[in-house]
Amino acid sequence: MTGCTEQPRDIHLEYQKRLSHTVDRPLVKAEKLSNIPQTVFSLLNEDKISVGVLQLAQLNKCALSTLIAEHNSQLGKLATPASRLIYQIEFIKAAPACLKLLDETSNTYQQISAALLDKKSLLAHHFKHFLYNDVELKKTWQLTHYELDTNFNGLVETELALERIATIKQQIDVGNYQNINTQHIYKSLEQLNRFNFNQALITASRNQTYLNELATDFLESNIELNALCDPLKNKKQAKIISNIFKKFYLEQLQPYQSQLTGALERLMPYYQTLWGGSIDNQNALSNLLLDTSTNNLLNRLKKSAKHHVVWWQGFYKQCEISPI
Repeated sequence: MTGCTEQPRDIHLEYQKRLSHTVDRPLVKAEKLSNIPQTVFSLLNEDKISVGVLQLAQLNKCALSTLIAEHNSQLGKLATPASRLIYQIEFIKAAPACLKLLDETSNTYQQISAALLDKKSLLAHHFKHFLYNDVELKKTWQLTHYELDTNFNGLVETELALERIATIKQQIDVGNYQNINTQHIYKSLEQLNRFNFNQALITASRNQTYLNELATDFLESNIELNALCDPLKNKKQAKIISNIFKKFYLEQLQPYQSQLTGALERLMPYYQTLWGGSIDNQNALSNLLLDTSTNNLLNRLKKSAKHHVVWWQGFYKQCEISPI
């Protein structure tokens, strides 16, 4: 049914087409947006300090033994960024209890203690690797052909998933390792995959912003209000384009864009927490999130809608036509 329903992008393009036909001026062809460039965030050499077989045998009284064995078997099956992160966190959580069972002068104690310090120092790096390489998180910033309908199904679930992942990042940042719930990682990824809301929201917001700007440029460049609204002439053409504005923008596009804005306002704090401090090779992504950036996703959508409506307000004032 989605494929048979007119999509918001199509409505916007039809809106511009009708305006173009009415004033007999050519449109600038709407270009397809390009994906935001993202560089792969490489993982540093894992486990600089390894726990040998003999040391592992001495850990049979604590959870670390099973954890390390499971991790070693996963590595042979190409562990995912999520599973690698979970292992690092669970090692950090389990190690202190194991150390209490060991002789502090033993080689095993020294190895586990050194590994624990190493993993704590690299945990933020592992989280970034997870953030920029996990499929569900990485595709957030890639364009999709799927467009959100007006129901916005999945917003609540996506908000909860992002909140959980953002909480884990904050716990890592302050060293609150024992309270990290690693089960939330897989649960959150499953929710993101089920609804694909982030990707659809970002795509729709970028599309609507671009089309707003394109439509406003067309109006400003091709319609002379003094001529169109000349009180000595028939205002038939002005009334026609007014009806086009009301039918397509006021009745359909403006409410939809308002929903996009509302969803972005709810999710932007999590986008900023997770991706806002993007690494140097992700500055194109960072520019979409920084409040001070002219390309800030939320602010630019609002600005494009406001700029478009301001032109129409001037039109109605000069033509002395009621928008209702």
